[in-house]
Amino acid sequence: MNRTIDINCDLGESIESDDWARDAEIMPYISSCNIACGGHAGNEGSIRVSVQNAKAHNLAVGAHPSYPDKENFGRQSIQLSEKALRSTLKEQIQNVQSECRQQSVALHHIKPHGALYNDAATDLALAKVIAEEIASISDSLKLMGLAESAMLDAANAIGIDFIHEGFMDRNYQKNKTLVPRTETHALHSKLEDSLEQALRFAQNRPITLLSGEKLSLTVDSICLHGDNPDALIIAQKLQQLLHHHNINISLG
Repeated sequence: MNRTIDINCDLGESIESDDWARDAEIMPYISSCNIACGGHAGNEGSIRVSVQNAKAHNLAVGAHPSYPDKENFGRQSIQLSEKALRSTLKEQIQNVQSECRQQSVALHHIKPHGALYNDAATDLALAKVIAEEIASISDSLKLMGLAESAMLDAANAIGIDFIHEGFMDRNYQKNKTLVPRTETHALHSKLEDSLEQALRFAQNRPITLLSGEKLSLTVDSICLHGDNPDALIIAQKLQQLLHHHNINISLG
């Protein structure tokens, strides 16, 4: 019996039509996408075209909300009151949800972006706020977050489904968090290492840490970074590798 693994990609993170076209080129090689909601990037046009392209490629559509900080692309933690955070989350998610409704597409999941994602991976109270806002919009929406992180605990506490996400191009720490981007070895330097890590996730095998130790992680979905200049080539090579090992790219 063939295995399946979801491959997700963050898209719609530009307001330039050329970038939307590049996003669309990646879509045949993935099974779900996370569309920028206007918090760190994107606007009405990028959301509309991204949903349209995702529908054409039968992708599961997710919203990709962030701290409202376009200046820093949502990559810096900012202090917001709980009320302000809830308000921006709801507004951003509904930006994508309303476009999905216009195009008769079901919004499938929510994946926080950047600093909001990283903060929620270790801050249970923050993760619960995100989970509560998702549940308030629809009890069918799933939360996608760092595998086996505080976001899982929050999803369980609030009663929504959780999608364990793994990163093929990032090194991990022993506590199952990512090596911070501020450190030298945050990213794999070789594509072969990223592909090997993705295969291990898909086959439910342990990955290798920088120390040489092994780490087992539950992974339902593998992130392919769409902003990598070589994203299309990486997507193609990943598809070839997975198919060679009888692994289908699908939500499962």
